[in-house]
Amino acid sequence: MRPMSPFGTYWSRSSVLSNAAYVVRDDLIFTACRFDQDTHEGEYYSEYDEPTPEEVRLLASLALPIGMDRGYMAQYPHYASIRLDDRRSFTDPDVIADVEAELRHALASGITPSRTAASLPPSMYQHFHLPLPDSVRRDIYAAIDDHDHLLIRGLSTWLKSSMLNMHSVFSEEANYPLWISLDASFAIVLKILRSKGIASPTSLDAQNFIHDAFGEKRSGLKYFEEFYEDRIMTMHPQNRFGTFAFAPIGRDDFYGLHNALREIYRYLLLGEVIDPQAAYDTSEFWAQRPAV
Repeated sequence: MRPMSPFGTYWSRSSVLSNAAYVVRDDLIFTACRFDQDTHEGEYYSEYDEPTPEEVRLLASLALPIGMDRGYMAQYPHYASIRLDDRRSFTDPDVIADVEAELRHALASGITPSRTAASLPPSMYQHFHLPLPDSVRRDIYAAIDDHDHLLIRGLSTWLKSSMLNMHSVFSEEANYPLWISLDASFAIVLKILRSKGIASPTSLDAQNFIHDAFGEKRSGLKYFEEFYEDRIMTMHPQNRFGTFAFAPIGRDDFYGLHNALREIYRYLLLGEVIDPQAAYDTSEFWAQRPAV
């Protein structure tokens, strides 16, 4: 169980599955995931394994159902978390109530480490301006394999880039995990191309795959080639383009790549290009929308 920090932006309604829950209260937003330590034994070891793969699966399913032109939402899971030995389904309302009570008790007892970047509730939460397309969210959650290390690394770094970007002083550094996520998406696309019979796919093949999937004219560029020079100039202070005291990139570059990867990962997971929030483009929706 993990509280969400008020630093982030969140959907205004709860969404509950049997193994994972996203719960919204006026004074507290939190997630809860079923976590079985035994299923991960022997897979790897890391001191940087939080949020867990199960939590990454849930958070990604909440962050990916946003259309390209629908804005930007950054969730901010707090460092503090607790585990509860309970194997009941979250679809049982009593379980959600018990989990919430345990978490509130832990928060009141002070589970927060003395030095953390984010404050804990109570505080005012900021909600995303559109409703959560829950059916798409559930499809994405079902498509994510939390034992797929490549996918989880790509999604977790994508999520953490948004967290870093919430702090202006780390706006440059927010691009670093985003580039890792980009590389993970590239590896996934290469794996798909190999399964289609291309023995040694190239970065040009990968970009053509994306262009074709999204109905775009082929550009002749390599996979996200327009971001390659940015990465070289930023990660190597002295390089063939020059020597830079500060990263020669703009803030818009982050949002452009972040939102593009949102589209890419949603396509890779669902196998189709969709606009999760197309139903909310009508004037009738906005006229009938209840206040958040």
